[in-house]
Amino acid sequence: MIKNAFLLTIVLIFAFANDSSAQYSYRKSQWTSSWDGALRKGLHIGLVGSFNSSWIFNQNNYNTLNLFNEPIVRQSEMDYVFTWGGNIGVELGYQFHKNWGIQIEPSFSWAGQKYDDDFLGPVAKNDPTNPNYVGVTRYVNVRRIVKLQYVQIPLLLKYQCRLDERTNFFVMAGPQIGIRTSGTETVYVNNVESVDAKKYTPDQKFQKFDAGLLLNFGLDIYPKEWLVLSVGLPTYIGFTDLNGKFLKTIDWYSKNDLNYQKSRNFRIGLQAGVHYFFNRGNAY
Repeated sequence: MIKNAFLLTIVLIFAFANDSSAQYSYRKSQWTSSWDGALRKGLHIGLVGSFNSSWIFNQNNYNTLNLFNEPIVRQSEMDYVFTWGGNIGVELGYQFHKNWGIQIEPSFSWAGQKYDDDFLGPVAKNDPTNPNYVGVTRYVNVRRIVKLQYVQIPLLLKYQCRLDERTNFFVMAGPQIGIRTSGTETVYVNNVESVDAKKYTPDQKFQKFDAGLLLNFGLDIYPKEWLVLSVGLPTYIGFTDLNGKFLKTIDWYSKNDLNYQKSRNFRIGLQAGVHYFFNRGNAY
């Protein structure tokens, strides 16, 4: 549903953007040497949404493979699987100069990471009653799915410059905080859900707060004086560790690291927005 709504928004944006120039409401009499097209001061509000590629770097498998017999397998990392995520929210901004402004974009975010790999068994060798039991030496498939949801609040500084009389290029950057509203981890060993992955609560597994840097650049398109359609490429880089403090007491991190390494959220995506600009007067 989120994917279909996002694609519909993109279609509407390009439909508006290619509207006949006769419908564009800026008057030619304003096209003077000092006229900067759609650059102007003022307040704007809108709806934004993005379709993202979501990643968690430094996976720290945390006993995901503890049922395997070989120690080298138990501390192995798993292959990353391309994982989709998304954001939907609102924006409120103010252009205090024709080129500069500030913007806040509170949103709901879907993030996480999927992993999939094959490892050499046996599994739960001494416990035939275990649902994940594999008593022979063969490769066994393991899948791990981490799902995270946040309320995210970025505070952005925005710079914009004119491309033509109704299109601006923008760059935004600023800090973002996230409040986790949900977190789950599901592990399948030999296509059977692992009960060991359910031993810990979401608060033990994942931190409640996340913080990082949000970057975004793209286009603001003005089909009408009051209407702004935006397309951007937002990138979020998490600075804080998303793993819960309790999980850091577990022995297995990764055979690739001698010491514990933080796990961080990362995402890059395509954003679309529809905005209302209050100032319909002169540019500045």
